[in-house]
Amino acid sequence: MKKWLFALLVCIMTLAACGNTSDDKGKEEKSDSMVDYKLDNGKMIKIPAEPKRIVLMGASYTGNLLDLGVKPVGVDEYAFQSEILAPKLKGVEKLGAGDVEKVATLKPDLIISFDTDKNNSKYEKIAPTIPVSYAKHGYLEIHEELGKIVGKEKEAKAFVDQWKEKTAKDGKEIKSHLGDDLAYTIYQFFQKDIYAYGDNWGRGSEIIYQAFGLKMQEDVAKDIKPTGWKKISAEEIAKYAGDVVLYSSDAGKDSNSIVQSNVWKNMDASKNNRVIQYDAEDFWFNDPISLEHQRKVLKEELLKLK
Repeated sequence: MKKWLFALLVCIMTLAACGNTSDDKGKEEKSDSMVDYKLDNGKMIKIPAEPKRIVLMGASYTGNLLDLGVKPVGVDEYAFQSEILAPKLKGVEKLGAGDVEKVATLKPDLIISFDTDKNNSKYEKIAPTIPVSYAKHGYLEIHEELGKIVGKEKEAKAFVDQWKEKTAKDGKEIKSHLGDDLAYTIYQFFQKDIYAYGDNWGRGSEIIYQAFGLKMQEDVAKDIKPTGWKKISAEEIAKYAGDVVLYSSDAGKDSNSIVQSNVWKNMDASKNNRVIQYDAEDFWFNDPISLEHQRKVLKEELLKLK
C-alpha cells in the first residue's frame, strides 16, 4: 500500500512539474512574441509585443516614452539638447544621424524613426523599424499610438484625458484675463532665418492653439497652418504678427537682428508689450514632459500681459 501511495505521489508531482514547465514556456513565448503593426505607409510588419530595448531615432518622441515609463537604450542626439529631457536620459546612448553601426551594437528589438530618415532601410536589417510620419499625427494621437506600441495604452490615455481637462481650464483663465478675441503668432529665429508655425509643430504651438484654444492670426491660419511651418522674410513679420507674439531664438538669445528692426518695433504686439520670449530647445518638442513645462511657462507669461 505504501509503495502504491508513493508511486501516486511521484506521478502527481511529475505532472505538476510538467504543467509548470509548460506555463513557464508559455510566459516566455509571450514575452518574446511578435504582433502585427500597420505603418503609416500602410505596410504591415512584425514588432515585439513588449519591446525591451528601443532605439529612438525620432528625437521628438523621447519624452513620450519616458512619460510612459519606458527608457530607450539609445536616442537621437537632439533630445539631449532639451534641458527638460536631458537629465532623464542618464545612461542612454547618444546617437547621431549616421550612427547605424552604433545602433547595431545596442542590440535593439525595436527602432522608432521618422519616415524621412535616409537610414531606415539599414535600421530594418538590425531590428523591426517603425518610421513615423510626423505630420500625419496630432500630438496627443501619437502619444496614444506610442502607448499602444509599448503596451502602455491605459497610461497614455490617462495622460491625454488629464491634459485636456487641465488645459481647458487654463484656456478659460487666460481668455478671462486677456479676452477671447486676440490673435496669436509663433515665430522662431535662427541666425539668418525666420520661421512661423501652425498648430502642431512644437514651439508651444499645440498648447497655444489646441490646448488653450487661443485664436490663430488669420494669415498664419491661411498660409502656414496647412503645412505646419513656413520660412518667411523679415518683411513678412508684420503680415503674420498677431496681437500677441511668442518667439524663441537659438540658445535663448536674440541671434537674429529682426528684434532690433523697425518692422519688429512697429508691430502692435511690441507697442502693446504683448511679446513673449522663451528658450527654443525646451520648446522644440510636444511630448508630455516637455508639454507640462511649456504649459506652466506659457500660462504664467500670458497672465502677466495686459
